[in-house]
Amino acid sequence: MEEYERNWKPQGWQLIIIGPTSTWRQEWGVWEAIRDIVQNALDEAESYQWGYDNQGLWIADKGRGVSVADFLLGPPKLKPDYARGKFGEGMKIAALALIRNGYSVKVETVGREIWIIFLGQKVNGRAETLAAIWRSNGTTRGTKFYIIGYNGPAFERYFAVNLPRTLILAEVPSPLAEPIRRYNQLIKAEGMASSPVGGVIYARDIYFREIKSHFSYNLWGFELAPDRHGPKNEVDLWVDMGRLWCGVSNVFLLEQFLEMVLEPPRVTSQETRMVSMDTYSMGIDPATDKRYIDLVRDSAPAWQAAWRKVAGVNAVIRTTDRWDGMVKHLGYTPVSLQWGVRDALAVAIMSDGALIQESQERLRETKILPDDTLTPRARTHLELARAIATWFGVTKVYASVIPPASDRVRTAGLYDHTLEEIVLHLETLESARRTVDAIIHELGHHKAYKKTGDIKLAEDLQPAHSEAMTLVASQVVEMVIEGRFDHFLKGAVW
Repeated sequence: MEEYERNWKPQGWQLIIIGPTSTWRQEWGVWEAIRDIVQNALDEAESYQWGYDNQGLWIADKGRGVSVADFLLGPPKLKPDYARGKFGEGMKIAALALIRNGYSVKVETVGREIWIIFLGQKVNGRAETLAAIWRSNGTTRGTKFYIIGYNGPAFERYFAVNLPRTLILAEVPSPLAEPIRRYNQLIKAEGMASSPVGGVIYARDIYFREIKSHFSYNLWGFELAPDRHGPKNEVDLWVDMGRLWCGVSNVFLLEQFLEMVLEPPRVTSQETRMVSMDTYSMGIDPATDKRYIDLVRDSAPAWQAAWRKVAGVNAVIRTTDRWDGMVKHLGYTPVSLQWGVRDALAVAIMSDGALIQESQERLRETKILPDDTLTPRARTHLELARAIATWFGVTKVYASVIPPASDRVRTAGLYDHTLEEIVLHLETLESARRTVDAIIHELGHHKAYKKTGDIKLAEDLQPAHSEAMTLVASQVVEMVIEGRFDHFLKGAVW
């Protein structure tokens, strides 16, 4: 105080007490300080400049300038939710951390120049309190921070605004549309801030954390904790990453993503277990009123092409292993995805449930044929099938024209558990072998349903169905040996 009164006040410098002592926020160092100075510049002007002169490092913007009151602590002057910095304290803490590390801080801004200092005060000893001295002068536009005596790194690679466009692989609208439209960005992991474990995450243009991944990210749609050391809610980070992947349409990139989110994954990364494409949580893009999940649907051809390359041309998304037997029966292979992406990707890639529903819709077109329209051979084989079925309590067996159950298999026969009837495809009835195979298969459904009372447990290749088919087949063999079907086998063509 004595020095101020003696040397500075006479020259027109005014003093303000900012508040915290020099020991406040010990966890802040030079990086955190430079980070928040740049953050303020970006919020003010969407860009910043930096360089070195004979005093040290300077960081500048071309914004409206800062007032002396902006350096005061008190009830925080909250910025809008869309700003990079929200709590209005970073600039003061940044200055405190720099001075504590041995550097002087000078600010030239519109209409004034400011020195941030530690003011020594006697309070039962001596305490150093953050303060500022200022006077009218400064610049006509923008703000320039001088970190005097510092010639270390400017951490320019930790700010996404400095990324070359060639490193950005994809851009997708974020939930923030004010004051300007913001985009979540997918970035090459080997970019400017690449890390030993893979990539990094930028939060609103500013380095946030490392990530074990083949990619880096610049995300705008999750809120940071006040100290900026983590998200306010960890889940929100991974949902925002899900929003980004919803809008990617490059097949090669989608292939890499699918390899990360298969279960089990082919490529293990943090996205594997954490990324979330939950429809409700991702919400709506405010600029277009389009749900983020709809972006997946819009890019369905790209997702499908990537899926075929990664999972195979006959793969469907597994939603439950209960349907595995039916899926295989229809000529497809069920492939599991991580739970966080499975339902979202099923809007573009066929799932087991969608496959089975499509099959059921096809089979509703089945047409029963009168016996007198059949060839003599088909009628002979139909009578054989009826004779076998009667022994197992099924008295209704008909010839029919059955549409293919899927684009990969034809359907030899069907069983209706409500009507307790079996229909056999006309082509099946042209061969005694195929007829016997088909009637045993359908009788397996009948017996499995009678035993379990659950149609789902009696579906194709479920354990109950397989067990019942084995039992029916062994009993049919015994009855053939006993000669019970001799009359029906006379005209059979195998």
